[in-house]
Amino acid sequence: MAYVSFIRMGEYEQALPLYQRSREIREKVLGSQHPDVAITLHNLAYLYVSIKDYKKALPLYKKAVTIMQDKLGADHPNTKTMMANYEYTQKISQQ
Repeated sequence: MAYVSFIRMGEYEQALPLYQRSREIREKVLGSQHPDVAITLHNLAYLYVSIKDYKKALPLYKKAVTIMQDKLGADHPNTKTMMANYEYTQKISQQ
């Protein structure tokens, strides 16, 4: 996945349209409430956090957490990770 490489290199602006396109494709193919869509939303939110755009990251994290809680439960490791990232982003966005 090229967009992962862009993030590792710090090329966030190049990664952004690839993540957005990935989201569109997954939502179309899998449906908007699929756990793989939640992972894509989480990854896109992480990208926004990387560029300090918390306003765009927070709703993506929230939607990802909601999907994971509904589909996999609150105790699933992926749900917990997403919730921790969401809470951390809430905290740093208020500083």
